Amino acid sequence: MQITSAAVVIALALTIYSFCYYYFTTRHKERLMVLEKGLPADFFSKHISYLPALLVLGIVFIGIALGAITGLVLENLLPGLNPVVLLVATVFVFTGVSLIIAFFILKRLIGKNYV
Repeated sequence: MQITSAAVVIALALTIYSFCYYYFTTRHKERLMVLEKGLPADFFSKHISYLPALLVLGIVFIGIALGAITGLVLENLLPGLNPVVLLVATVFVFTGVSLIIAFFILKRLIGKNYV
């Protein structure tokens, strides 16, 4: 039992080491190639904004919640329909609508250079 757990720990450590080694050597080679091509040295120091992704996720989660609530309300109002199908359909419809709304909001924000 102890030999197996030691082998797992060693294998995990070697895997993490190999991933880190590959990542850092590849990154170093890419940066050297960029410098050889004549691009500026601050080419890789651009900051990535996660705000658009967070906005889309927030709107989608609101759409999913509204779809679930609407499905449950329609389930009580229309008892003849299959409740599972009704719930899944309303969740998908509201998720799709929320993605379309997020698209138009991001399009407007990008046009105004907020994002």
